[in-house]
Amino acid sequence: MDLLKIAIFLGGLITGWITTKIGRFLFRGIRIRLIEKRKKHWIQTVQIQRLEEKIAMDDGRTLQGYIYSSDTTSNTAPSILFFHGLGGFAQDFNFEVFLSSLCLAGFRVFAYDFRASGASRLPNEPHILHTLHGEFVQRVYKDVPQAFEWMYSHQGVDRNKIFVIGASFGATMVLTKLLHESRIQKIIAICAPYDARIMFERNFKKGNFVKRLRYKSIVRHIKDEEAFLDAFHQNSPINYITHDYSYINRVFLAHCKDDDIVRFETNFVPNKAKMNLPDDQCLIFDNGGHEFIGNKAPLLSRILYWLQK
Repeated sequence: MDLLKIAIFLGGLITGWITTKIGRFLFRGIRIRLIEKRKKHWIQTVQIQRLEEKIAMDDGRTLQGYIYSSDTTSNTAPSILFFHGLGGFAQDFNFEVFLSSLCLAGFRVFAYDFRASGASRLPNEPHILHTLHGEFVQRVYKDVPQAFEWMYSHQGVDRNKIFVIGASFGATMVLTKLLHESRIQKIIAICAPYDARIMFERNFKKGNFVKRLRYKSIVRHIKDEEAFLDAFHQNSPINYITHDYSYINRVFLAHCKDDDIVRFETNFVPNKAKMNLPDDQCLIFDNGGHEFIGNKAPLLSRILYWLQK
């Protein structure tokens, strides 16, 4: 009888702990979405100017673009093209701080919402996490060079000072489609996957119960899972980094050791090794996770140092 009471008590504790975790996750998501909808997360100052432009893709689709400048941005200014993460959008809770801070430092900053993301999402179109399949993934990567041309041809861009920054999914874009683009002076990749196929398989497909549920929520509409995974593999740095190209003073990496989505050992380490990057072109935090929690200000400081170096 005592064992039964202990089992019930422990079961209650475990259930309560799980319920609390789920509740915090759900309420945090709702809270962040409300903040984003009301634009409460924006850095509010008259010294920042935000413009919107439509970007035409070669298949007729238009994507939503954004241009940030400030009172310190010159008429012809060093310019940055920023690529957001999978499931997010350019002006979301994680990335708005980057766009605003960089323009306040004198850069003209360009960004855009990927297909099925943010303001680029069409009416009744599924969210990008529920749109993923092999052909769609390939199409999203094909948009990258065209987005670059949109930025490069824009008035007010100093074409001798062109930079690109990508985070997570966006980091795979800058380390693949733009890795050897000669018009780009510097590339900064934040929490960059090395082989996105392995990342999906290890984290979600073969991970713990919660991660497998997350994977199933992402791929539940996919008929050909192998094509989906292969599309990410084809568009991963593992297939673009070459040993006969120098990445010295060109590519810069930032990562957190406790990132549980893009794992440090299987992503940052091989990216750094294959590009033969020196330590001063890398920034490593012991903690902060995938979102650099508590480390965004130091990360921005080092990014500005790299860009102005």
